[in-house]
Amino acid sequence: MEKKRPVKMLIGTDWWTDCDDAVAMRVAAWAHKRKLIEILGIGINACMEYSLVSLDAFMRNEGLPDIAFGIDREATDFGKDPPYQKRLSALPSKYRTNMDCVDALTLYREILSSASEKIDIIEIGYPQVLAGLLESSPDRISGLTGLELVKQKVNKLWMMAGKWDEANGKENNFARNLRSRKAADHLCRNWPVPITFLGWEVSFDIITGGNLRKDDVLYQVLCDHGSPSGRSSWDPMLVYMACVNDEKEAGYSVVRGTATVNPETGENNFAVNENGLHRYVTKNCENDYYRQDIDTILEYPKGY
Repeated sequence: MEKKRPVKMLIGTDWWTDCDDAVAMRVAAWAHKRKLIEILGIGINACMEYSLVSLDAFMRNEGLPDIAFGIDREATDFGKDPPYQKRLSALPSKYRTNMDCVDALTLYREILSSASEKIDIIEIGYPQVLAGLLESSPDRISGLTGLELVKQKVNKLWMMAGKWDEANGKENNFARNLRSRKAADHLCRNWPVPITFLGWEVSFDIITGGNLRKDDVLYQVLCDHGSPSGRSSWDPMLVYMACVNDEKEAGYSVVRGTATVNPETGENNFAVNENGLHRYVTKNCENDYYRQDIDTILEYPKGY
């Protein structure tokens, strides 16, 4: 991979009952330490008892102890009680409860208002914080609206969401509940800078994480999820593509146009248009190409 200047990144994650977010966070930590990206902060958009403590503990274990976090404390209708979060919360963390950091919208406004150059955003969870950012008003943090901040301070949004290989596709991050469906509709209609989507169809059959050491914290996360042999690679493949910061270089073609989401059903559609702000990706390579990239990163104490 060609050496580039680190891309400043704000990351959103549901850090949910699934485990591909944890796999993706290892990819992000790897990229940060390799100076491919600089993680400015992480927003959590699904709120469970151990969300903040467990994610901080995981990132500390990855060698990143100083990440700024925010959480949407109202988003309690997305998940249950994932066992990996409780287990991770026993590891060292500077937090004790979800009240110990700012809310996610505040984090996003703070990071964008203080950014000296345009940043990229990675979203591997639910879209309501991004939609809320667009609707936010001037405040003590910035005299700009959220829409103005995004226009001035965001270069691109990289998002794991949607199912783009058929009409009326349906995927969890858009369609989970009424909150996510309405937010997805608002995001697609109003986000003012380019979005690249990696859809469900790209990664469901690419299983990564099956070769981890038994003493690896990430291996325990996969086991707690019931996936000791690996998990579908939706989130890690999106994060890796964003860290490469070039769809073609990461092994994809793009279809440009305009994405829409039905706010009642969560179904997504795409109108092809070479001038559209939206893109979804299709694979240029066999599945093993992407699997090997991710698995090598996951084992990076032994890998590259």
